[in-house]
Amino acid sequence: MTTTASTPSLVLADPTELVIGENIRTDVVITDDPEFVRSIAERGVLTAISATRRADGTLRIIDGQRRILAAREAGLSAVPVLVDAESDDERQAQIDRVTGQLHTNEQRAPITTRHKVGAVTELLDLGLDVERVAKITQLGEKFTRTAATAGRSAKVDDHLADRRLTLDDAAILAELETAADRYPAIPDRIERILGGYGISYHLAHLREDVAAMDAATAAATEHAQRGFTVIHNEPSTTGGDWFTPADLRTPDGKPIPDDAPHSAPHLWHVHPSEAGVVWVDADGHEVDDTLIDWDTRDDPDLEAIDGLIRADAVTKTTSWSFEFYLHHSRRADAGFALAPELAAAGGDAGDAEDGLSPSQRAAARAEAERKDADRAQRRRTIALNRAGGVATEMRRAFLTGLLSAKSAPKNTTRWVVGVLARHPSLLTEFKAGELYGSITGTDPTTAAAKVAKATAGQCEVLLLARVLTAFEARLTGTQDSKDYWRYSEKSYRGLQGIDTYLTFLADAGHTLSPVEQAAIGNTTVDAAYATLDDD
Repeated sequence: MTTTASTPSLVLADPTELVIGENIRTDVVITDDPEFVRSIAERGVLTAISATRRADGTLRIIDGQRRILAAREAGLSAVPVLVDAESDDERQAQIDRVTGQLHTNEQRAPITTRHKVGAVTELLDLGLDVERVAKITQLGEKFTRTAATAGRSAKVDDHLADRRLTLDDAAILAELETAADRYPAIPDRIERILGGYGISYHLAHLREDVAAMDAATAAATEHAQRGFTVIHNEPSTTGGDWFTPADLRTPDGKPIPDDAPHSAPHLWHVHPSEAGVVWVDADGHEVDDTLIDWDTRDDPDLEAIDGLIRADAVTKTTSWSFEFYLHHSRRADAGFALAPELAAAGGDAGDAEDGLSPSQRAAARAEAERKDADRAQRRRTIALNRAGGVATEMRRAFLTGLLSAKSAPKNTTRWVVGVLARHPSLLTEFKAGELYGSITGTDPTTAAAKVAKATAGQCEVLLLARVLTAFEARLTGTQDSKDYWRYSEKSYRGLQGIDTYLTFLADAGHTLSPVEQAAIGNTTVDAAYATLDDD
């Protein structure tokens, strides 16, 4: 790389003749800032504009877009310009332009998150890697990586412009847009989220939905390759649109063969669902957990008991079940009739045609309704548990930020004394110590050493950290349960004081999600479920 060495020179130039080059700010409307224009009209441009002199003699602006626009609006005839020769290396010149525009000065409006994201994207497009961009922009690697994801979406840019999204929200939105090709309902869900409240929570929940659908799609790969259509929501079979193999009969009235779906996969849909956790060996074969010597898990030198295998020789994985459904539009092609019970339950056959007595017919309808209610309840539970997991992730991120502060919220000591008096076992139950470490990033045994050098405010934060992380452990239990939305009765599963805990977080700035509101009885579980858009 070569550049032309030169000494910058200060000149006066007509602002109307200056060429405004590319700028990380793409949304400047100078008339929206009349005070700035008035200041330029009265005082002139006090900080010289930076420019390069191009081969044709024109001056291309590197830094000072707003000042030029304001000078033009104010009718100034000359502005100070610090002129340097244009770089021989155009790529380096572009890098210098972007990084230079990130730095503020007294006559510039603050650089917004949108501008920073645009700068990161442009530098990455110029061939720099994330580490280099983070260094030369001084934005930090975490910000740069997140911006690298967020900056690929025009929709994200629009919403960053109106400042309704955080950078993390923007990155999630950009990720979700890539899922639209796989799941056609995603764009509509995004629009509903962006038009409502609780954007951060609902975007995170949608991301979890997409992750779950991706996992189910991967689990059903072999079925898809055979010709089955994968569906992610378990369908209702009482409306006459969907049928299970048990709902169907051959033309002569017999149950359809067990392999009927596999004999004509192009006619059938398959619904994959998580069936639980299993252990598999290196070859992928399932291993009964009673055949695993769990004592070897933390001791690499310990030999397994005869007949058992070492714990480090197996891997935990999710097992899947697959249910098959036939849509009513394909029943004629499949050549199947409805079971009499289903015909009766759906009213598709008259009393004389279905061959059932009135009591049998009523029982058939009741059984169909029960099955459909079970499916609806299963879907509701899955959605609420997923929402509980999202809420836990966001709540713990809030805790990490809250407990990294140098001082605690107002009245913290009064609150801590009160809850410890009412819940004396709080600090020793469940996995309070483990959560303290993961949320604060430090081992609880180091607290004593920290206290020796801490201010009174920092000591209060250390005490608050022990109490809040203990309450978090009480809320989710030893297995990081996601179903705490069930526990509006405070005494259920030892969840006393959870309402106090979540209310404290809300007062400290955390926005309680619907499932958290349900956990403490501020709303009903049905109302919380109604907020979840799970097309």
